[in-house]
Amino acid sequence: MGLLSKLEHVPPPTTTDSVEEAAPSPANDEEKGHTGLLVAENILQQHHHADPEAEKRVVRKLDFRVTPLVTALYLVSFLDRSNIGNARIAGMTDDLELTGKRYTWLLNMFYITYILFEFQVIMWKIMPPHIWATIVVTGWGLIATLQAATFSWSGEMACRFFLGITEAGFGPGIPYLLSFFYLRHEIGLRIGVFLAAAPLANTFAGALAYGITSGHSKLANWRLLFLVEGIPTLLLAPVAFFFLPDSADKARFLTEDEKIIAKARGVRQVGTHERVGGIVWKDIGLTLLDAKAWFTALMYFSCNVSFSSLPVFLPTVLSGMGFSSINAQGLTAPPYFISFLVTIFSTYVADRTQQRGYTIMFLSCVGGIGYILLAACSSVGARYFGVFLAACGVFPCIANILPWVLNNQGSDTRRGTGIAMLNLIGQCGPLLGTNVFPTSQGPRYVEGQSICAAFIFFNGFLAFGLRTMLKWENKKLDEKYGPPMDRTANRSGDPQGKESVVSEENYGPTFRYILNAVRFYISDLHPDHSRIIPTIFQSRLPISLHDVQLENGQKVPIPEHAMQAIIKALYDFRSVCSDFGVAPHKVLVIGTEATRTAINGPVLLDRIRDFLKWNVRQLSEDEEDIILDFGVASSIKDPKGLAIELAGGTLRIHWIDMVDGIPQRPNSRAFRFPYGAAALKQHLEQAELSGAEAVITLRNKIKSDLSGAFMAFGLDRDLKVFGQLTYEAPKLYLTGSGFRGWGFMVMKHHEVRPYPIPTINGFEINSAQLLPSAIELDLNITMSHRLDARRMSQMPAVAFLMDVLAEVVPKGSRFIFAQGGVREGLIFNQTAPDIRAQHPLTQATLRYRPTDYAAMLRDIRRGCPTQFDRGPQITIPDFVTSERFLGPLVNLLNYHATYHGRGDRASSALRSTTTGILDHAHGMLHWEQALLAIALCERWGADVPLADVEFRKNLMKLVGPEKAWWARYIGIIGKAIGDAYPAGVRPTERVRLYSYIFRKGGGLAMDVEAASWGEYMGSMEWMEPLRRLGDRNDAVGGFHIEVKVNQNQCL
Repeated sequence: MGLLSKLEHVPPPTTTDSVEEAAPSPANDEEKGHTGLLVAENILQQHHHADPEAEKRVVRKLDFRVTPLVTALYLVSFLDRSNIGNARIAGMTDDLELTGKRYTWLLNMFYITYILFEFQVIMWKIMPPHIWATIVVTGWGLIATLQAATFSWSGEMACRFFLGITEAGFGPGIPYLLSFFYLRHEIGLRIGVFLAAAPLANTFAGALAYGITSGHSKLANWRLLFLVEGIPTLLLAPVAFFFLPDSADKARFLTEDEKIIAKARGVRQVGTHERVGGIVWKDIGLTLLDAKAWFTALMYFSCNVSFSSLPVFLPTVLSGMGFSSINAQGLTAPPYFISFLVTIFSTYVADRTQQRGYTIMFLSCVGGIGYILLAACSSVGARYFGVFLAACGVFPCIANILPWVLNNQGSDTRRGTGIAMLNLIGQCGPLLGTNVFPTSQGPRYVEGQSICAAFIFFNGFLAFGLRTMLKWENKKLDEKYGPPMDRTANRSGDPQGKESVVSEENYGPTFRYILNAVRFYISDLHPDHSRIIPTIFQSRLPISLHDVQLENGQKVPIPEHAMQAIIKALYDFRSVCSDFGVAPHKVLVIGTEATRTAINGPVLLDRIRDFLKWNVRQLSEDEEDIILDFGVASSIKDPKGLAIELAGGTLRIHWIDMVDGIPQRPNSRAFRFPYGAAALKQHLEQAELSGAEAVITLRNKIKSDLSGAFMAFGLDRDLKVFGQLTYEAPKLYLTGSGFRGWGFMVMKHHEVRPYPIPTINGFEINSAQLLPSAIELDLNITMSHRLDARRMSQMPAVAFLMDVLAEVVPKGSRFIFAQGGVREGLIFNQTAPDIRAQHPLTQATLRYRPTDYAAMLRDIRRGCPTQFDRGPQITIPDFVTSERFLGPLVNLLNYHATYHGRGDRASSALRSTTTGILDHAHGMLHWEQALLAIALCERWGADVPLADVEFRKNLMKLVGPEKAWWARYIGIIGKAIGDAYPAGVRPTERVRLYSYIFRKGGGLAMDVEAASWGEYMGSMEWMEPLRRLGDRNDAVGGFHIEVKVNQNQCL
């Protein structure tokens, strides 16, 4: 589980098929969810994976509540700014004496203040949106209405001045606001709908103006126009206050479950659902230096030259074609309505194809051709057709540029800054656009139409340049980090695959401009050996998902660099799976505690699912409890006792009782405490900073929690269960990465040195060995027992826990380290019951089983003493006659026969259970491995090279003198049987062994009667080693039993 304490930024792999999205520079971590994290944590700890249909329902509600409201507000905004064109031909020119360039200055004044106050777009990030919207809507509605009360050009100039200020706080910020609610591939269409309000407003603006100004009221027609079109804005202000949501958790139209889904979508974007609260100043500077922001700003400028001038001068242009004032008002509607439809359609297509560059280039050509027709043609029909083309090119271009800006900036602050830059530069376009139609050039305004045509074509050229640059950047990233994931497939076949990534808009791994350590295993699950879960490939990514979620003692989302590294490693692992022939549907990615409790854990799993199309599963807490029990059972045959798991963040205590892989107490309660290795390290460091008293308080708290858990299972320190004395101390199964690290520490300082078994699974110690006094937390064991720097840094905290645990566990307890975790538990749980019931050693050697296994097993058992009819009984270990031990021995009796030389055979047999043919077998205890190795070595004469002498001695020290002696004895009996039947076939009985215990003088002796067949057994090579084994001078650790061999040559 543990890993590098220092993590480096890993640039993201490609994750989209669009060439118009390319990975930017590393994101600033300051804006990845440090606001409202506790709320988000509570939301996402439910491991809530949104049902695709439920997410669609949320999006539909947003579409019906948020988008229509802001669209309606923008519609009245556009009416209030552009109705001055209708007022001009309705009598305002004469009443206000708009001679010379006065009308042009009225237009300029609006755009000058609009440009100067563009910075207000960031207010949508700082202030709750519903409050800010109410302020600006009320402001411009009041000013738009007051235009009806002006009696001079200077008064109208003042109104236009303040109208520009207030509208600058609304329109430019709405695309930014929509990015709080919609994902990147969704936002384009919604911005298109929002901006389509501009041509829609112009569609009926003429008819509305005609209706308002065609009557004979006491007010001047133009005054009535301002009054009637301004009042609806004031009425919409309270609607914005009460119905515009600030964020998902404040959207009253969403149910609680829908709010959770909406919040998860927010986390998927930026690592947190809370988007309002502050800005990152560094991101502002980075945006100012970003060439892409300047590209889009210049494009917006080019479009705005035409965009701003078309509504205010079109009635005048149409009048110049010979139409009356009233008819000119009405004829503006059809071009705008078609433009409205094209705007929505083009943004929809761009969203689906993620090809905004091509879309903008095409629309720019359409608009440019329209302006050429207006400038070059003299016929009314051709010029009116040009109006259609111009409107269908200009308005949709704007609608596609804005989402391109949001797609290509990677944090909320950068998006806000990008929008501000876009408008600050882009809104200078109207200053030019409103000055290229002087009255003196009417009625055709050739120069103005030509300038608009030039700029709209220039817009297409800029789109081509930006797209080329982004394609080049994407190509570099694809070459370095792999090909993009197929988003099109996601969207068409997996509704949940729509940008399901965390912090995606904060330059996440899926950004392209438009668990525990992570371990990788491939296991061979053929029924013949699935019990031992053989691993044919394994690797790990040095990232602790627990550690990376802690920052200054506070929980934060999984950082983007960690996610990027995980996605990159999984992508590489996919190639390995392909090399081994693992089908994609057989790959399973499991999320455990680290992702379950992460603020943005579900989003990480969504990203993996979307990117690799693999099965991804998040375990609930109860599921993980069950799976971990099966993991222990896969490691230790028939465990019964307390299973204690030390993960990164949690210490888990659970009673386990399994027989043949079947739980005997399936509903046993599990206790969880926040004392995982990494978490306890943090607690201990904080306590040490506070002083000795805080450390004592922490120790007492841990002791109290552990004592309570032990008592809940009916155990106390003095082996009393509810006051009654018991006689057997329980076994404690230690699992989890934290305990594995400690196990290697204890192994390093074990009394048997060097410790002969390299694996941690099956390592067994008593309570006195749990805290050996020899342990010093030095760094010299880092390489020798595979503890990296991070794991070493946790050892003081684990030692602190072990010291407390030693005071709490019942006296005489045995501790067994179990390697099995979630992977092993999942596989073991899915294995057939008859296979789960097998002993690991049995299945690991099953493929080598001889043909006449049963007969050879019976022969070896005859050679083991079972008669106690004379003299004092001697204690014979259970394994001596158990098929659990003898069966694997029989299976491997002749496996090493092909090795050259007696020493090679003995040496290979001695190492077979640790680094030989059985080193892959999962689930063996250390003493089982040692006994089988000793017996197999004796089967081949125990004549090992000098390098293996110490290793053999240490194996015998590990099991103790008595067990070592019996293992050697059985190995010699195995030699007799193996030599008699070298092919594993027993056509006739060639040797018969009998053994019994008898009294001889003052000691014990063993009498073995053997009969040989023909000349084959004439030498009886195995008899002499058996006699020597009973010799006092050849005693193992002082233990020996005298062996007397009687030979009978005939059967």
